[in-house]
Amino acid sequence: MEIDWITVSAQVVNFLILVWLLKRFLYQPVIRAMDRREQKIRNRMDEANSREQEAINEKQSYQQKLASFEQEREDLLEETRQEARQTRSQMLDQAREETARVRSHWMREVSEEKTAFIDGLRHQSLDVVETVIRKALQDLADERLEERIAHTFVRQLHALDDTTRETMGRSAEPATIATSFELDPAQRSTLTRAVHELVGAELTVNYTRAPELICGIELTCESQRISWNLSDYLEELTASIEKAFEPLETTGPGA
Repeated sequence: MEIDWITVSAQVVNFLILVWLLKRFLYQPVIRAMDRREQKIRNRMDEANSREQEAINEKQSYQQKLASFEQEREDLLEETRQEARQTRSQMLDQAREETARVRSHWMREVSEEKTAFIDGLRHQSLDVVETVIRKALQDLADERLEERIAHTFVRQLHALDDTTRETMGRSAEPATIATSFELDPAQRSTLTRAVHELVGAELTVNYTRAPELICGIELTCESQRISWNLSDYLEELTASIEKAFEPLETTGPGA
């Protein structure tokens, strides 16, 4: 069988033309369409990745803002707690100061009232005792209280020791006899004579009133003091009254 090379050549040419035509008008448009579609898909994928990254970034930003907000909230709460503690401490300090002030004021008032009460009671007691003794002496001995006081005082002069007598007898200053009552001339004469006999014959004796002695008599000479005072017998009573008030000095508002 003989090969018709012309026919074969024509067929080869036709095939090549067909291939070129397919490539030109079929394959390339299809490839370009596939490339465009692939590019679109790639662009969409890139866009999706970009949006995803943006979403991740936004999420991280939100989380950071949320964390920052939480930190600010905690800082604000801590600051508020600190201010509350400081305010509470200041209020407690003020309350303690006010309590101490009120207690001090209360204690001062109690002390003043106690002192006034004791002084008043003391003077009232002295007055009552003086009145009772005066009446008792007048009723029993038929002597005035002043005379008994003078006699008691003279007995005290008799009881002076020698050193005191010598010290008072050498005094260049006059002796002063103070009484809570007015002495009549006879009583003064009796007391002056007793001083001269028992203390010093050359000693000048002056007389004065001293109501604060309360039913008493007192001789002052050369820094020496000899006295008889009804208030001396009430010292124990005064001490007992003051002791009765001692519990009030340790108590008060808020104690």
